[in-house]
Amino acid sequence: MKQLELTTKEAVKYLKENVKMHDRIEIAYNRVFAEGEILNVDFSEYFGKPGFRLMVSLDESDLGSTIEIDVYEYEEDLIEFTHYPKNGEEVDVTIV
Repeated sequence: MKQLELTTKEAVKYLKENVKMHDRIEIAYNRVFAEGEILNVDFSEYFGKPGFRLMVSLDESDLGSTIEIDVYEYEEDLIEFTHYPKNGEEVDVTIV
């Protein structure tokens, strides 16, 4: 497993460039921990500004079956995540 220590900007860049549909992710931000499969990566424009949203199918959750994470909205609240690519090495990212 590769381990990285990134700033919030670098972490968002990593997510944009590396996370693909059907990869798995464990992500902690603010007071939320989400674990599951990436169902969609959306870079649509919202209210005239660039957007970046991840739709995650949660594993064994009481909250519901899917959540949508607005990465730009929670950028400063990112704590850590582990990315499990469908084909590739696991990457553990800690935000510094």
